[in-house]
Amino acid sequence: MDSYFVELTSVGKSHLNREDIPAEGLKDNEALIKAEYSMISSGTELSRAFGLKKGFSYPVRPGYCMVGRVLEKGKDIKAEKGDLVFVNAPHASLVRRTHGNTVQGPLIFRLPQDIDPIEATAINLLLVAIQGVNLSNAKLGDSVGVFGLGNIGILVACMYKKLGCRVIGIDPVKERCDLAALMGIEKTVCANDPKEAISSLTDGKGLDISVDVTGLSQVIIHCVENTGNYGEVILLGSPRQSFECDVTPLLSMIHMKDLTVKGAFNNTTPVEAMPGSRNSLENNLQKVCELIMNKDIDISRLISRVIDPKDCEEAYYDLMYNKDKVNLIVFDWRNY
Repeated sequence: MDSYFVELTSVGKSHLNREDIPAEGLKDNEALIKAEYSMISSGTELSRAFGLKKGFSYPVRPGYCMVGRVLEKGKDIKAEKGDLVFVNAPHASLVRRTHGNTVQGPLIFRLPQDIDPIEATAINLLLVAIQGVNLSNAKLGDSVGVFGLGNIGILVACMYKKLGCRVIGIDPVKERCDLAALMGIEKTVCANDPKEAISSLTDGKGLDISVDVTGLSQVIIHCVENTGNYGEVILLGSPRQSFECDVTPLLSMIHMKDLTVKGAFNNTTPVEAMPGSRNSLENNLQKVCELIMNKDIDISRLISRVIDPKDCEEAYYDLMYNKDKVNLIVFDWRNY
């Protein structure tokens, strides 16, 4: 069966390619899925599209946020033929995928059949964001600072707000702060150094919880500086860039303020619920689907465009060079 897929061919260059997908001989944990929509990850994918991530060679098949319908399936796939599913799969019109049971494995999840399939492409972003909430000890009324108001940062802020926390969004880019305000985050600080503003908003006590969504070392230092005594610092962003500094003042602040620093890497979450823990991909998927369907988080406000996959190169360019004006871009595969 014909399948069209997005292919990164060199730095800044991409196009649609075609291949044949065999439909016969599906394994018990395999499914053949016809894509409806897929979303570009403006983090991982852009790092590959523009050669920012080292250690790989072109061509590359990007993508891991697809929503489609099951055409054929093995007996161990929980979804039925015709069901709407979320799939960790590259951008393509047709895929043959395996459902794994490990944290790093490929996933096929049956979705509520009345969920908006375009908004459901954001599920992976929501699954990342919820990790930054689940691993904290947030309490009603806690002051929570979210450092970095990209798409995931805004989602994190919205989740903490739903828990009843007093959320402050921090980002030096005004457009991001404005979008966060549109999404319901009343308090934002648009500054490179937010110390004075945060002190004022917390009556000098500092934040109970600081969440770094940027992965930037300097921002992590700001998190530690602005967290009050006995507070938490959640490292949700993945540090990638080199940064030189004297770490002793940072460690001293952690020590003297009795701070707890937690890593929140999403890929350590088990797929299935484990005894003694409710933090699993299956449980989190149910929660984020409810957030989408109940409009607790209005994903439609974050989607800038739904486009034909043949315009993939233009989409990557916009996400890279117009990132303050373009948020999420979704491919529409229904005509392929």
